Amino acid sequence: MASTATSFCSPPLTSSRASVLRQCQQLNPNRLSFPINLNTAKRAPNLTVQHAPLPLKVLCARGKRGTTAKKPATSDPVYRNRLVNMFVNRILKKGKKSLAYHIIYQALKNIQQKTQSNPLAVLREAVNGVTPDVAVKARRVGGSTQQVPIEVGTFQGKALAIRWLLEASRKRQGRSMVLKLSSEVMDAAKGTGEAIKKRETTHKMAEANRAFVHFR
Repeated sequence: MASTATSFCSPPLTSSRASVLRQCQQLNPNRLSFPINLNTAKRAPNLTVQHAPLPLKVLCARGKRGTTAKKPATSDPVYRNRLVNMFVNRILKKGKKSLAYHIIYQALKNIQQKTQSNPLAVLREAVNGVTPDVAVKARRVGGSTQQVPIEVGTFQGKALAIRWLLEASRKRQGRSMVLKLSSEVMDAAKGTGEAIKKRETTHKMAEANRAFVHFR
């Protein structure tokens, strides 16, 4: 019995093993309920902390200075529609917001009279038809400037569509911006007009420069 009892006793602590035990108790005294093999513990554990790798989105955002989150678009006071308010903000010049509201509301009224349908539905259909899937951006590649295809987000695509619709409206003949804008929106809803041609031209240019897509 005496020999059996001695077999279960731990070996006497030497100076090195006692120092290891003291270091373990200092690190975490509450986690010593399990037996510690002091024969294999030669030195204190490594205390270097390994952090999880950051997501790629966070790393990319670190390189941008002065970037802030985009504020959500607000609604206009009459139709309570964000798309209408985006048109108002894009057509605004020299701070004359009341004039911008007047042009947009009169254009929507003209669309309703000519199409006998909901003007917001026509406007939404026109914007969706003009919104591009991809766009191109000028980049310096090998000493020359190339049009590099880039992906277009939802908000950026709508902003491009509104800008192209307004540019095509201003190029139309006539002096009334109300009539020119309403005509361009109705043409875009039918799949015709200069804004639709601009979208098709952008897609063709992006397809022609497919080889430079990795330079974005």
